[in-house]
Amino acid sequence: MLHPDQTSTVSAHTADLPPNLTQHASVRLQQRGIPGWFLGLLMDHGRSQHDGHGAVIKTVDHATRRHLRDVLTRSEYAAAERYFSVYAVVSSDQAVVTAAHRTRRRRLH
Repeated sequence: MLHPDQTSTVSAHTADLPPNLTQHASVRLQQRGIPGWFLGLLMDHGRSQHDGHGAVIKTVDHATRRHLRDVLTRSEYAAAERYFSVYAVVSSDQAVVTAAHRTRRRRLH
């Protein structure tokens, strides 16, 4: 149960999140400091790669960075740049399963 003082923080955090988000993903975003507005950018503009297990991994590659430079203001791009190492795992029903900061390069088979 939430402490009464935490309600506004959680509400403000979840207000920016896409509606198709699992409870696990919501918790992980908060734990890992990934803002909802960036997850929205990632879902709309990120590169999609199939993981071989039925899910899709959304990432920011060089082409995505070039595209974001065109669609965002300079200050928005600068704010987003901090999160370019973030990836999201999306299930076949378009729900975000989890998100994290990439620490290693993903090997494609």
